[in-house]
Amino acid sequence: MIQTLPLVLFIIMSEVSIGAFTVLFVLDCRSEVKRSFLITYGLIYIVLTGLTYLFQQSFSTPALLNTFTQLDKAWIGLLALPLLLFLLLMLPYNLLLWLDKQAGVSDKKEEHKQSGPSTVRLLRLGLGGLTVLAGLITLFVLAMIYRPLASANAGGVFTVASFFAAALALGGVMTAMWLGHWYLVTPALSEKPLLFATTLVLLGVLAQIIFAVTAGPTTTYARPSTAPTVTATATTTIPGATPTPAESIKPANAPVATPLSAAVIGWLHILVSFVMPLLLGGLAWKLIRDRSFQSATGMLYLVVVLALAGEAMARGLFLMGLS
Repeated sequence: MIQTLPLVLFIIMSEVSIGAFTVLFVLDCRSEVKRSFLITYGLIYIVLTGLTYLFQQSFSTPALLNTFTQLDKAWIGLLALPLLLFLLLMLPYNLLLWLDKQAGVSDKKEEHKQSGPSTVRLLRLGLGGLTVLAGLITLFVLAMIYRPLASANAGGVFTVASFFAAALALGGVMTAMWLGHWYLVTPALSEKPLLFATTLVLLGVLAQIIFAVTAGPTTTYARPSTAPTVTATATTTIPGATPTPAESIKPANAPVATPLSAAVIGWLHILVSFVMPLLLGGLAWKLIRDRSFQSATGMLYLVVVLALAGEAMARGLFLMGLS
């Protein structure tokens, strides 16, 4: 489990950074949030993606991934490039976001309609679309690398789709939580963008449930456990020597304290990843409709924690026994 922990963290960081920026870009296209919000979290997601790329270069390189026999070696060498492009394309997108004074929601809608979209906006949205495309390609390559671990149904199509659903749920709730926090200082904003982001989160969680059921069993669960080899050694007693105490041997029927089994963690994952986020996310959606933004933001904070913890358990189970 310890050797797969960096892989679990890299997968989660990739899903969060790609999903969060994608939802932010969609909000930018809809022109329903403040320009200051787009600029602030555009910069934050650059830092997050930069950390993700550094993590990949340190703990998920081709040399390290090739040591695992179950992974698809044909896709391993293609992982770094789209992730790097995703990071690099975010830089000019954010620069154009700084230059475009009309970005985000505008109080002068009629003036906006008459002038039409500016050249800077069109260029920014084009770069943003390419950035999202690079991120989606990164997710696809990442999913194809790990697809053989659960490829029983439809050749692993549902396993690949689960990476996209997780990115939507994790990235969506991250951006929705930040947006809800933004409402605490600007309560006059329309509830539509926060309601839209929360709806994306709920759709992502529902998609995760569907793909978790249809993906099929993970092959690493079926790895046979090898019994430890006991070597008998003969000891010679030297007369006059002080006898050394013999090592205590545990009886065969003695109870053994073990950690939680994979089945128990699986049920805990269902509760943390699916049941509670759906309930709390649905409650947040209702609170947003009622314009109770402070309470809704509190619910979204809880969903963020649950989503991250649940995805960590899910990927830990997914990579269990990887060798």
